Amino acid sequence: MLKLPKKMKHNLKKLNNNQVKAIVELDREDLQRYLNKAESMLGSNLEIKGFRKGKAPKELLKKHLDQEQVRALALEIAVEESLSDVIKGDSLDVLDTSQLSVESNDPAQFRFRYSILLDLFPDVELADLSKIKVKRQDVKVEEKEVDDAVETIKNSRASFIGKDDSETAGEGDRVEVDFEVKKDNQIIEGGISKNHPLIIGGRSFIPGFEDQLVGMKKGEEKSFSLTAPEDYFYKDIAGKNLDFKVKVNDVKKVIRPEINDDFARSLGRFAGLSELRASLREGLTQEKKIKESHKLRLEILDNIIDRSEIEVPEGLLNKQLDIMVSDFDHTLHGKGLELGLYLARIGKTQEELKNDWTKDAVKQVKTSLILRKLAKELNIQATQEEVQELAGQVVQSAIASGSGEADIDPAKIKENIASRIVNEKALEYIESHCSV
Repeated sequence: MLKLPKKMKHNLKKLNNNQVKAIVELDREDLQRYLNKAESMLGSNLEIKGFRKGKAPKELLKKHLDQEQVRALALEIAVEESLSDVIKGDSLDVLDTSQLSVESNDPAQFRFRYSILLDLFPDVELADLSKIKVKRQDVKVEEKEVDDAVETIKNSRASFIGKDDSETAGEGDRVEVDFEVKKDNQIIEGGISKNHPLIIGGRSFIPGFEDQLVGMKKGEEKSFSLTAPEDYFYKDIAGKNLDFKVKVNDVKKVIRPEINDDFARSLGRFAGLSELRASLREGLTQEKKIKESHKLRLEILDNIIDRSEIEVPEGLLNKQLDIMVSDFDHTLHGKGLELGLYLARIGKTQEELKNDWTKDAVKQVKTSLILRKLAKELNIQATQEEVQELAGQVVQSAIASGSGEADIDPAKIKENIASRIVNEKALEYIESHCSV
């Protein structure tokens, strides 16, 4: 355990289970050490005639330095390093810091005293993993699934011919529509889209929606109501009556290729249709295995959450809700929408949206705390090689997508990647130990 500097005085005042107030006092010896470090840092960039950059004698460098700048940097270093020493010395598991306050600063007496609030990670009483067993489902790919995959590729290679404005949309046509969906006169979450593409008959939308588009022309608008199926995947609207407003922006006839060996060979790497189907079966099998693994992990985590004692601090919950809102805002931007406009249309404030998401946010926080606890107990870490490999890929991807190097923070990227690697290893652990 790292020992605190001999002369440093500090006191920790517990405010609640997850927050303490640290009061740190630095004396002459402490502050002189930080002043020397500040002078060294600033002096390394100082150019004095007759000497190489930063290589002039210490006393000469000191005369050319701005002493106010030196003191300001020294205090910045003092807070950063002394707080780090307090945290390590007292083995504090710090989540965040806030409300830094300078309580006394007496340059003449070389005394400096500050206080700061430390938010701590909550204690997690982890369930006995040996008692949690979840059955893994067998993965099987049906022939129809391969047929559907071939059909999807066939549709992706289709060509489109624009219809005259006088022609109506029919079965098999590709249309682009603007739509709004309301429940009880309020727009549902995700219920607004512009230039949404779909194939009539593709059954990619709520049952009955595509049927309503048959017979509509480009530029035509229509309002209608549908009842969502009781088993609809989006539980908030399952079995509910929904009101739609639709405008058709474009109608095209779809010309699809014939499925045969020539079609398979046109894809570039298949000798014929049978080889294409075998590849698709392999891909679908792998995809199902990944989905089953994801489903299994979620079920195991639900069991661990139910059997563990986990307190969710308000600060951690609020931070998660902010992340969720930010992610949703980013998704809306991708659809050409603004969060403020979206909230106005559904008649909710951002706080009301957060209230709706609080249950999911609590679960996400508990999940992250469980994985963190596991990683600490099992000493799960990300190796430097693992981080470097993925970080290089992320940076190259960011540059390729148009991000400037000034917008890329390598340290932050590596921190996020290390966290993802550790979480994945923890998830692999619970999957291997809690599945049968």
